Amino acid sequence: MRTSGAQRVIMSLSFWLCWPLLCIATADAADHPAFESVKELFAAMSKHDGKAMQETATEDFQLLEHGEDWTMQRLIEAVQPKGKPYERKNFFSQIRARQNGDVAWVSYWNKAEIRSESGLRTIVWLESAVMVKEVGRWKIQLLHSTRLEPEHHPMDIDWVLFETAHVDVNQVHDRSPK
Repeated sequence: MRTSGAQRVIMSLSFWLCWPLLCIATADAADHPAFESVKELFAAMSKHDGKAMQETATEDFQLLEHGEDWTMQRLIEAVQPKGKPYERKNFFSQIRARQNGDVAWVSYWNKAEIRSESGLRTIVWLESAVMVKEVGRWKIQLLHSTRLEPEHHPMDIDWVLFETAHVDVNQVHDRSPK
């Protein structure tokens, strides 16, 4: 089948006009802006900053933490210091993100490496979050967290280091209260 000069020009223009859109869609899927509120939440948790934690979430925030239903207040209480400091490094790997207007959801892997006097402990969660845009800022409305046993930690993840902070050694096991 032969194409005319006009058809070749149209096909060429279509390619060059659509190419940037394909590139943008791919980049957004790898680093959705709504995911920043999740990263900010974990940074605030590492610093035990309840006020900063609240600023990342809606007033009706809900956390489904390894089979339990938590409020933001319960999460804040769970991350407060109780003993000797340790270093926590937070890593994330976004799996997928979708947006529909002022609502977005993201699925991701979350890993914490915690070094204390007793050594290094690694905790991994598979998580998802629903964010809503309030006054131009993404806020977390729902966070679902499933902690994985060490034998189920994924081995093929490209982890991205987010931050290092000093936090309480009594929080080494997970975010839930004892």
